[in-house]
Amino acid sequence: MKGIDKLSLVAGIVMTVVGAGMLIASIFIWPLVFYAVGIFVIGIVILITLRQQEHIEPIRKKGKGGK
Repeated sequence: MKGIDKLSLVAGIVMTVVGAGMLIASIFIWPLVFYAVGIFVIGIVILITLRQQEHIEPIRKKGKGGK
């Protein structure tokens, strides 16, 4: 795997923005804050771990011989 996974980058950005928007909306609808904090934190964690995901070894396909 070379470079940063684009799908993870997009997912992290979208989750962070949606979480922040929900945090702002939770001023008016207070139960929304529980979902907003969760989504925001997961988005931030995805963005922080992008470089670490780059070093994960890909799954190797099994050959005809089994193992």
